[in-house]
Amino acid sequence: MKTLAYQQRAVAELTDKTIRLLNLGGHRRKIVFEAPTGAGKTVMACQALANLVDELKNRGDSRYEEVAFIWFAPRKLHLQSYASLKGAFSETRKLSPVMFDELEQSEGIRPGEILFVNWESVNKDNNVMVRESESSASLYEIARLTQEEFGLPIVAIIDEEHMFWSKTADKSAAVLDRINPAVELRISATPKTLRPDETVKVYRQDVVAAEMIKKEVVLNPDIELDFSEERTLNQNLIKAALSKRNQLAEAYKESGMNINPLLLIQLPNDTKETMTADDTAIAELVKTYLRVACDITEENGLLAVWLANEKANLPNLERPDNMAQVLLFKEAIALGWDCPRAAVLLIFRKLQSDQFTIQTVGRILRMPEQKHYPGRCSTSATSIQTLPKTRYR
Repeated sequence: MKTLAYQQRAVAELTDKTIRLLNLGGHRRKIVFEAPTGAGKTVMACQALANLVDELKNRGDSRYEEVAFIWFAPRKLHLQSYASLKGAFSETRKLSPVMFDELEQSEGIRPGEILFVNWESVNKDNNVMVRESESSASLYEIARLTQEEFGLPIVAIIDEEHMFWSKTADKSAAVLDRINPAVELRISATPKTLRPDETVKVYRQDVVAAEMIKKEVVLNPDIELDFSEERTLNQNLIKAALSKRNQLAEAYKESGMNINPLLLIQLPNDTKETMTADDTAIAELVKTYLRVACDITEENGLLAVWLANEKANLPNLERPDNMAQVLLFKEAIALGWDCPRAAVLLIFRKLQSDQFTIQTVGRILRMPEQKHYPGRCSTSATSIQTLPKTRYR
């Protein structure tokens, strides 16, 4: 990660405001950290936590000298963040990432330790983390020991905060009430918390100027639909999206860049993780068209698949020169997936949520190598979906 002015400002602001809220005393004081996808939210949050550990020790006016952390994240994002921090702080040891089964439970969460927790797991009453047993303490007892017995305040990090406001929002709020952290750092590109105690915001223009993300996304560009060869509408859309990918591939080649741009194709989606009839029908249509018209298949490595019941050619998919040209997916990559070569997005669904649209379209905003290239390579990404032509800046 480059050393960037906007990141340094955000880290300093997060550190100062967290200390300010800790000094106020009390519980469940909230900071919302808003930054666009591709800005490096996790990197900035981690550096702010490391700075917080140092500042609490060095400042003479701090209410506390030490602090413990619990990092909540949805789905499997907590594993990704745990692995990232484990590597980042393997030498300095400023922060000590731990999973639940690695914790010395009788000692609570130790100073500088970050306990990583899957958000959906603690929403289930029968999960081992939230119920007492003969062999282990619950997350609630561990939090109580940390704060009451050992006098350590807890800072809770709520990663992808917008996911907190799901159908289980009431249960999620009850979990935080029982843990009762001193401060909650809520992180998202599309936050929903109302009236937080503090806010820290990274502006999209600053991230573009730092060449971390593309300048814009063109939604539904002017495309020619050719029905002369009896193609269906969906086949025409696949052809148009693939043509955009190929144009960008040629532009990278002309610029001397060894980058193979990736076309993302998203199936119709509902709240179910399993494949619906529409999902299955369109998946087969996509695979058939790509195989017959373009010789893009799972077998030759040009098609990657990321579905609940089918996965193919996913290892090293994020590498700039990976051979896969198309990724077929459902919903998984709308959260926490980092593939800067992704540049074109075809969505077979009506996007009714602005929040989900921004999160999904954000997957094609990142710049490979975190810099802009000459010519057509940096201007815009392309998204084809059931919306009128527009631009997201």
